[in-house]
Amino acid sequence: MAKTFKFEIVTPEKVVYSDSVQSISADGTEGAFGVLADHAPLITELRTSILTVNDANNKTVQFALDGGFLEVIANNVIVLTDACVAEGEVNVEKTRADKESAEKTLSSGGSAEEKEKAQVNLKRANTWLKLVNK
Repeated sequence: MAKTFKFEIVTPEKVVYSDSVQSISADGTEGAFGVLADHAPLITELRTSILTVNDANNKTVQFALDGGFLEVIANNVIVLTDACVAEGEVNVEKTRADKESAEKTLSSGGSAEEKEKAQVNLKRANTWLKLVNK
């Protein structure tokens, strides 16, 4: 059996995932990367993207993250993110409505701040929908 390490995904509201895993792969701001047991210490910023986990039973689980940070220390890996949803938990109707609202804001005249927020919301909605349509 492959060596495992402790992995958690934490949002301000709750611990989304906590288990022993064999590997994870994620998209950092500096590019895609993977983590296995005995990985060197690391702190990195994550993009709004899909994070893939290969758990201790060799089952693959995916999560959509709204950016955040990942830290690796002594076979303990933690992801801190503002929002995260597991595959199978995406509210597709709400996410599509959020996407349409963001697109409408971007196409209409608005302040730079409103457009920046709409771009963030659009990226999050697209990532959530990508998780559903994988």
